[in-house]
Amino acid sequence: MANTKNSQAAKIRQQIITWLQDDQQTQVVSEAKFPGIRGIRAVNLRQMLGDLGYKASVVMGAVSAAPSTDPRIKKAAVKPREVYYYFDVNTPAPAKVQAAAASAATSGAGVASSAASVTAPLALSAVKGLAGTPAFAQVVNTNQHLSQAIDDLLTAAQSQRPLTDLELSFLTDFAAQVAKQSELLQNFAIQSKIDQLRRG
Repeated sequence: MANTKNSQAAKIRQQIITWLQDDQQTQVVSEAKFPGIRGIRAVNLRQMLGDLGYKASVVMGAVSAAPSTDPRIKKAAVKPREVYYYFDVNTPAPAKVQAAAASAATSGAGVASSAASVTAPLALSAVKGLAGTPAFAQVVNTNQHLSQAIDDLLTAAQSQRPLTDLELSFLTDFAAQVAKQSELLQNFAIQSKIDQLRRG
């Protein structure tokens, strides 16, 4: 049961990210209080997810947890009872969803910032051993291309909505697998650097 809830929460979070990056779905939050910020009011977001068939209890939990699970999803409170969610492309994705972050971005700037957040920690050309080889750099490069391909796939998927459960499951699972690869590559590169420092 827990796995089903986690899977649904991941799907809901991905759907939220997609909507928050869609100018057709978002609106100006408050030009006076939050200039330049476009988002979706929390009550509307929950209603939209309910319209997709998700249970209210699952929606409430997943929406509330979204900002803590992915820091790119932020809240803007115009009034105590008027809260909006918005997507901040300038916030790096957490390590566990690096590839999912790149796949969710719909603008060129979003893709660039996601790619940079993956590349920066892996720029360890001075590292000796496997992590410093051209072959490892090629694996990192290939993974980044795959992340970009997922971005293109998700962009294409937006025009195919509503998607079937099979399609949503595929997109969620595939993005998660690439995210796992990105995390493995990043962790290995960083641990190799630390190991080199230990050995002097």
